Amino acid sequence: MADQVIGVVDCDVHHGRRDEAELLGYLPTAWREYVVGPAPGPTVPLTLSDGYPNPHGFMRMETYPDGGGAAGSDLQLMDEQLLTPTGTARAVLTYGDDMHVAGLHNPYFATVLARALNDWTVDRWLDADERLVGSIIVACQLPDKAAEEIRRLGGNPRMVQVMLADNPSKHPLGHPVFHPIYEAAAEVGLPVAIHAGANDWANPPATGGGTVSTYIEAHTLWPQAVMTHFVSLIAHGVFEKYPSLRLLLIETGAAWIAPLLWRYDTEYRGLRREVPWCKRLPSEYFAQHVWMTTQPLDLSPRREQMIELLSWIGAEDKLVYSSDYPHWDADNVDYLRARLPREWHRKVLRDNALELFGWSSADLPEPHAVAQ
Repeated sequence: MADQVIGVVDCDVHHGRRDEAELLGYLPTAWREYVVGPAPGPTVPLTLSDGYPNPHGFMRMETYPDGGGAAGSDLQLMDEQLLTPTGTARAVLTYGDDMHVAGLHNPYFATVLARALNDWTVDRWLDADERLVGSIIVACQLPDKAAEEIRRLGGNPRMVQVMLADNPSKHPLGHPVFHPIYEAAAEVGLPVAIHAGANDWANPPATGGGTVSTYIEAHTLWPQAVMTHFVSLIAHGVFEKYPSLRLLLIETGAAWIAPLLWRYDTEYRGLRREVPWCKRLPSEYFAQHVWMTTQPLDLSPRREQMIELLSWIGAEDKLVYSSDYPHWDADNVDYLRARLPREWHRKVLRDNALELFGWSSADLPEPHAVAQ
């Protein structure tokens, strides 16, 4: 008989809006007028257009509500398709295309829009279902303003992490220009999440050698930007400066982590004079401060190869389950069970997330079903 995990924690669920009007009411009057303009319908889009169209579509077709609206915009449908069937006790909401506020050129509008998105999430979603918790999305064009937004919402126990997606700067996310964000996150006791694609909608390109032309290139190379941000966070001493900070890597894959840590440890041994504030090996910072989501779990030729690779980075204690609903390549619980050792299931589906977010079992509401 399959093992039972009561109270699954899903760390990446993308919630969407039914239409533009749903968010307009959360904008101050002046910015609402800026968006709407004199012409019929919104003049300034609230979300960025995707430069890499997916030939299959980005969302599963069955996740679009019959009455219209974006995939992931209907809570009842989300419950029927995801929350109840998997016995989810906690689902961390991570936005759809709205996550790309940091890719907007206007930093002042981006800051106001991020605030509106956070308030909309609290009112429209968190108040509707106790299983849902939210992410504080920030527009890091203006890090001081992003820090203000973190402190504004950091006391809300239902907003459980700070989320970064896109990079408006030529600097990777460990650069001191971004440190006010980490200072605020550490102050309020929330982990910081970096979502894959953190460059795809803005400059610089997410890929190391230049801007690619197709979605298959972009999707294959998505981890490159996150590699750069992770290396930067350590090199600029973020974990030394903010020793309580926890980091979650969302939708980045995991197969690249072990080889990168081997190389980084090697380089650190030879070049540590350049970063005297770093007191430990990069792999030690990773082990103490970093978690990663399961989706996408890279496919190796043989199942045991991937398990061995994950074991090298202690993934049994660091992987947290993510469905990535309603994306085209979303993973369900059964798929994950088939890929991971049975003795990992409870940790990955539940317990590792409890440690990441500082929760106890008593903090979780009762799930509506049990994941078998």
